[in-house]
Amino acid sequence: MPDAPEDLALARLLDQLLGHREAVPDDPFVLNVMHRVQREQRSRKLILFVFGLLGAGFGLLGAVLLADPIAHLFTGLPTVGIMQAALVAGATAAFYAWFMNDDFSLSN
Repeated sequence: MPDAPEDLALARLLDQLLGHREAVPDDPFVLNVMHRVQREQRSRKLILFVFGLLGAGFGLLGAVLLADPIAHLFTGLPTVGIMQAALVAGATAAFYAWFMNDDFSLSN
């Protein structure tokens, strides 16, 4: 059954309205706001980078300062006990992942 003429006219009008693209003139206010936003984003990235490096430096310093006391802590323990503790920790993590049905996929 053919479409009614008013439906075809409405469809043509809708296509014409949707296809109409008006060029937006460059507004100095909009350009100024966009430049400000970009400048703020750059300063935010710079601040995050600097403080991230600072935090990494403090983390490395702490690791270096604690390396010797931690090494002395583990030298007094039996090797078999450390191995069994690592196996128990791994088994516990595997059981938790299986029991909670966790999905570790990286795809979205």
